[in-house]
Amino acid sequence: MKKINIYFIIFIITAVSVNLFAQQEFSIGSPYTINGLGDPQYYISNRTDGMSITGISFTGDFINSMNPAANYKLSYTLFSLGFKYSFLKSSDGNKNAETSDGNITGFNFGFPIQKNLGWVLNAGFNPVYQINYKIINNGITNGIPVKQTYAGSGGLSRLNAGMSFEGLKNFSIGVEYNYEFGNVKKLATLDFNNSQYSNSYRKTEENLYGSFVKFGLLVNLGRIFKELKAEELTLGFLYQTKLNLSSDLDNIYGTSLGYDTTSYSGAQIEIPQLLGAGIMNRFGKRFIVSADALFQDWSKYKVGNNIQPNLQNSFRAGIGLEITPSSSKYEELGFWDNKYYRLGFFYEKTKYFINGESINGLGASLGIGIPITRFTSIDIALSYITRGKTGNGLLKEDMLRITAGINFGELWFLRPKDEDK
Repeated sequence: MKKINIYFIIFIITAVSVNLFAQQEFSIGSPYTINGLGDPQYYISNRTDGMSITGISFTGDFINSMNPAANYKLSYTLFSLGFKYSFLKSSDGNKNAETSDGNITGFNFGFPIQKNLGWVLNAGFNPVYQINYKIINNGITNGIPVKQTYAGSGGLSRLNAGMSFEGLKNFSIGVEYNYEFGNVKKLATLDFNNSQYSNSYRKTEENLYGSFVKFGLLVNLGRIFKELKAEELTLGFLYQTKLNLSSDLDNIYGTSLGYDTTSYSGAQIEIPQLLGAGIMNRFGKRFIVSADALFQDWSKYKVGNNIQPNLQNSFRAGIGLEITPSSSKYEELGFWDNKYYRLGFFYEKTKYFINGESINGLGASLGIGIPITRFTSIDIALSYITRGKTGNGLLKEDMLRITAGINFGELWFLRPKDEDK
């Protein structure tokens, strides 16, 4: 039990250190995130990030915050904490812009209640959407040069709590409640740089909140159909209900004559339901292959009763490989032999539909898992992502992302002499 206390202190210190990633209020990012609620955050863990998958069917001793049914194999209490740092380069074919940012990727907790029934509780705090853009245009209004600035920042996160249960043999079910909340700031300014004309300033701060439910299912086909000779062949399914977000707005209007603030309730935002499916299998003792896909019809995204014209149905598919150590007794292995190695690829048809064209992306990743003790490990992943193209008023974006995290856990309700067995 003393180890749990030490790990919890480590978490508190690390969480506080997130302030080191603080940025200016509006920074250059992806202009695509002006649409909808910005970029979905598909990060689930450093393990799945290194494989380019979302983990719908992926099981084991890690916390799966995508599919609650996939946590049924967790054998000990586990805390996980992750960070990311991204480098983004965008180009319209004539000019390039570069930026970087870092942030926490989430904190999750898993707790097995009854191992033989796959009854596991999970809870966490995880980012869901991210908005970050700053667009500057130099134009002409009524024959007068004017500098126009449009910027946005913020996003949504979720507090989640759920459980898995393997009450029926070879079937695991899961359910998870999610409370989503966040703050989105948007800025629009006109700067004439001319004392004869009044500059204008408008800043909107919108607080959003709402809840949704996830349902998950895992089916172990290998154990049901033994003639397949694939004991760990597993199918996973995910359904997420639609989300209705309520909003409170503060508008700040300004000119050279002064500022005025108004507050009111905003229109309800409706985020469409999400569907997903995946498959996983172990080949031999060391190779795990997993693939999954997510679908969400963003053409049904509404603000009030209004459909957003720049959004479409989205699709993401990924496949990844994990190579595990040759023995569970990692202390007896060589330096390179006791690590977990991961790689993966993904394709994404994003929700953005700009100037009559779909913004699509490709990505690849590499990862490594480093065991520290029986219950503690460090995971690192490196991903390269590209999307969009130049021409037709579009941007090509290239991102290099580094994610790192620590997993620390312990067996509970056992006497010290039992833990050493």
